Amino acid sequence: MTAPHSRDHVGEAIDTTLIDALLAEAVERGVTTGVYAMTADRDGTGYSGGAGTRDGSAPWSEDTIAWMASMTKSIVAVAALQSVEQGAIGLDDPLGEVLPELAAPQVLEGYDGDVPLLRPARSPVTLRRLLSHTSGAGYPFLSPELARYHEANAIPSTKEGRLATLVDSPLICEPGAEPHYGMGLDWVGLAIARITGTDLETRLREHIFAPLGMTDTGFRIADRGRLAAMHARTPDGLVRIPFELPQEPEFVSAGGGLYGSPRDYLTFLRMIAAGGTLDGTTILAAETLAEARRSHSGPVGRMVSVNPAVSHDIELLPGTPVTWSLLGMRNEERTPLGRPVGTLTWAGGANCYYWADGDGERAGVAVLFTQLMPFADPAVLDLLAAVEQAVRTHSGDLVRSPR
Repeated sequence: MTAPHSRDHVGEAIDTTLIDALLAEAVERGVTTGVYAMTADRDGTGYSGGAGTRDGSAPWSEDTIAWMASMTKSIVAVAALQSVEQGAIGLDDPLGEVLPELAAPQVLEGYDGDVPLLRPARSPVTLRRLLSHTSGAGYPFLSPELARYHEANAIPSTKEGRLATLVDSPLICEPGAEPHYGMGLDWVGLAIARITGTDLETRLREHIFAPLGMTDTGFRIADRGRLAAMHARTPDGLVRIPFELPQEPEFVSAGGGLYGSPRDYLTFLRMIAAGGTLDGTTILAAETLAEARRSHSGPVGRMVSVNPAVSHDIELLPGTPVTWSLLGMRNEERTPLGRPVGTLTWAGGANCYYWADGDGERAGVAVLFTQLMPFADPAVLDLLAAVEQAVRTHSGDLVRSPR
């Protein structure tokens, strides 16, 4: 089953038939039970279509509600940068002044037998470091030492909505050192709430979602009648699994707690690609966004998963140097598919992905949504690459070899 696609006022036509076929073939081959893709450039929506079903019967659509997981991070980063613009916090201010829990963080350096080796951090945790994944915060599924510490101390998982997940977890390296992907954006969400005196969901709704018309997005599921079911890839094939984040959590996860639709996220990305203002609504100043989009970390290598039920090893752009901006990952060379230098990209744990080119070329943006675990599924990444090739070949940004 293929969902209807649309093509609005785009300068050069995307081959919608090709993308339709790619998505349909992926479902037929068992890559996923359902998928939806959307693309746009400065002139409007370029492609909107899907294949398969979201729940075993209803087709995916652009307003299907899905768990966006770590795609939450880019949205929360924008909210943090709004506070920077307002002078409420500086990018390099020690966050211990806002979050006493981060005034004296501990760094886990390993183990001596069964004893964790903890020491005080020598450098402060700052907003810039949290946003660029250089704060030292980690994820247990990417750090065997942190996974061991969480298990030994019965620290709840990030999906349980417990503040203890964050405050009881040590750093895994010195703040300001090498990049490590982790729970830093959860600290950012807590800081936003403390700075503004408003809960994070209200802050995001009033300053990002409502202004942009993102009516499907929130930490609570907007409409269960449009919710996509979660599946897992197992040795026996794709299996539907029960999955839902707590709807009344103690602590909403700014690093991965949002639900939303492909349509809403594409709107958010169009604002990013347009320089912070979309259809007359300014979310961030162009200067703030330009600073946020540049590189703020050293090179990011392959992330090795220690929990295959959560994620495969993560390398979204193999062979292309990447770093962290303040909004997501960025490529430092043009990719083999012609992705411009500085294009933002990131993803969510249920195999949702995005890219957002800079303003200098076509300002193209795209999302690809599934609800499939574990993350970084190789077949879904192949599908993403095939869709990107179709978009860039047939919409004016021709495929080129890396410079």
